[in-house]
Amino acid sequence: MLYSRTCCLRFTQVPLMLLAALCLSCQLCLAEPDLLGGDMGLASSAANNSLIDSDTIAPPAAPSISPADAADLVRNKVGGQVMSVKTQQGDTGVIYAVKVLNAGRMRVIRVDGQSGRLLNR
Repeated sequence: MLYSRTCCLRFTQVPLMLLAALCLSCQLCLAEPDLLGGDMGLASSAANNSLIDSDTIAPPAAPSISPADAADLVRNKVGGQVMSVKTQQGDTGVIYAVKVLNAGRMRVIRVDGQSGRLLNR
């Protein structure tokens, strides 16, 4: 009999523990807005709070060929029917992903947007 009473007392404490956990989690919501901005409350030395120095990193070059030119290159070199062309931004600039259906196989051929070179075959 003594065992069942202690179990009942422990189960009645569970809602109280859940309420305490809920109150503690709400304290995080009431934190200062400056500390929630991601900068941990420290003033940034950069005017735009950027971690990348835009003076030393040049933007990627604009592509010298169009998506239609990339589709024509793939059609002439690989053959088959071009299904779609998607533009992707790579490390060196624009890369076109040309989806082509050739001999019953669907393939994606990547074309460098600057040189027109096929990056895979």
